[in-house]
Amino acid sequence: MTTPTDDRFYIELLKLLLHVAWSDDELKPSEAHALIGAAQRWKVPLAELQRLERCLELGEPLPAPNLGLLRQHPEEVIATARTLIGSDAEVHFSEEEMLGQIRELLGL
Repeated sequence: MTTPTDDRFYIELLKLLLHVAWSDDELKPSEAHALIGAAQRWKVPLAELQRLERCLELGEPLPAPNLGLLRQHPEEVIATARTLIGSDAEVHFSEEEMLGQIRELLGL
């Protein structure tokens, strides 16, 4: 069972991952599927999952993630972002750049 802190962490992680997925100006179905699957596995509250789905359907980005919360588990954030980047079997330069920016923002 997730705690409220876990819920907030995973909500913020999903916001970040959505930005990562769009860093190449394209959200592929495999990336969208990976994001929805992660939200379900992490037991993200239904309201937040619906918000994510609406953003995916409408092509709108989520608000910026809370980096302070994400800095509490930077290795998990980077590993999860790498997994998402590879989910479409193509790694674009812009995605690698985004990963570098995330590392900097997380203080790694």
